[in-house]
Amino acid sequence: MMGMHLGAPSTPCVQKGDKVKLGQVIGTPEGFLGLPVHASIAGEVIDVGPVQGLGATPGIGVTIKNDYSDEWVEGLEPLGNVETCPKEKIVPAIKNAGICGMGGASFPTHVKFAVKEGQYCDTIILNGAECETHLTADHRLMLENSVRIVDGLRAAMRALDVKKGIIAIEDNKPDAIEAMRKAANGRDGVEVRPLKTKYPQGGEKQLIQVVTGREVPTKKLPLDVHVIVLNVGTAAAIADAVIDGKPLISRITTVTGHVNNPSNFRIRIGTIAEDIIGECGGYSEKPGKIVFGGAMTGMPAPSDLIPLAKANNGVVVYNEKEALNLEESPCIRCGRCVEACPIGLNPYKLKYLCDADDLKAAAEADIMDCVVCGSCSYICPAHRFLTPAFKNMKDKITAEARKKRG
Repeated sequence: MMGMHLGAPSTPCVQKGDKVKLGQVIGTPEGFLGLPVHASIAGEVIDVGPVQGLGATPGIGVTIKNDYSDEWVEGLEPLGNVETCPKEKIVPAIKNAGICGMGGASFPTHVKFAVKEGQYCDTIILNGAECETHLTADHRLMLENSVRIVDGLRAAMRALDVKKGIIAIEDNKPDAIEAMRKAANGRDGVEVRPLKTKYPQGGEKQLIQVVTGREVPTKKLPLDVHVIVLNVGTAAAIADAVIDGKPLISRITTVTGHVNNPSNFRIRIGTIAEDIIGECGGYSEKPGKIVFGGAMTGMPAPSDLIPLAKANNGVVVYNEKEALNLEESPCIRCGRCVEACPIGLNPYKLKYLCDADDLKAAAEADIMDCVVCGSCSYICPAHRFLTPAFKNMKDKITAEARKKRG
């Protein structure tokens, strides 16, 4: 898929019949938020055209027939040790590797490091909270690749001359806390910060507030309070790019629910859900819904032919009973959604604006501050479809803004 990141989709630079190697650029970036897309397998391009993803309409994708050689493209540019490599080359390496946020937001990572005049960053936080239901991908990564995560954090710190790096982990993962502490031992400026387990603490703004005590104002970014937040998976990808010169072509993903062998896998980007579930021994019950992500923030897939993208940290299979949708009832104005919202929004009001398709009013009511955590939908006694409406509206507003920019 050419549109796996927040920003304009990449443009395919290969054609049907081309032979490609592992890590080869197959999509070139477009615009300020653009990222390159790399082949996650070696083989022959058999199609360049529409591919259905999680969005409402298909996007452009490149389909490759695997030759199973796993032959890497020539010309990788490893920088070596993150503590001694030229720090001015770190951010370009991150951009060239096609790295975006791997916790779900898909924001191009190199853009986070674009510190403007008058701005500065004094703290980088690695998000290891993983508070979303069902998901354990970051947990496994912290246990098995803890040094790589710290390497990625140190690379990010050196790129911006940041002296403090904090790895934030909820206290329901004591083994991950211990593993990361061992990996961080002796690394300059790095500390591990255990947090009380609380949903949705993994949200960027919530995490900043609990770790630093700083509150990100509405319509502002973490850098406005001198902080950058990266997912632990993003940090590991940064280390791969800097140390080995390798682009982002795979990720750890939780596959669970009604499958025969729930597991965490390292999966090549672009692998379809049907094949991923097949590696778990197939379905244990007839599937009623497949969700990419967890129960609170995940997106339902229209079929099991949807390809895995860079930010997809989970594939959860629900049976037919679990997948039944409750009927939506009129709002009873109980105010529970307002109490539940971690941002302090008015979800009941936003839902009316979404139903009216009033983009301008929704934006003025700060819908873009919504972190789509699902807390309002979970607590609503009328079973209002709040979170899906907000997600759709945010996508519309983003698309409209992109259209205006040309």
